[in-house]
Amino acid sequence: MPNPSKQKPKIRNRLYNCRKAINLSQEDAAFLMGLDHSQFSKWERGEKNPGVYNAVGLAVVTGGTVEDVFFDYRQEWQEKIDERMKLLDSMRQNTEVLR
Repeated sequence: MPNPSKQKPKIRNRLYNCRKAINLSQEDAAFLMGLDHSQFSKWERGEKNPGVYNAVGLAVVTGGTVEDVFFDYRQEWQEKIDERMKLLDSMRQNTEVLR
């Protein structure tokens, strides 16, 4: 059984809604990106995550930004990093005390 802490997080997207908003079929969107329809379908259903390069391509195809297609994870990352920054500062202070 895979270690859950090693699994990639599921990236939620709004690809279906963005594509429908511009009246583009999956087949046409995949064609525009030079992809197989099945790959595009997997991204849209959230079964697979596109790489950064293809995420930008999806934004261009749908006429928006990466944040338009994919949920904005900035706040989530900011909270994680802020918490870990506190831990890092604490560890540094403890190390200085030991010197």
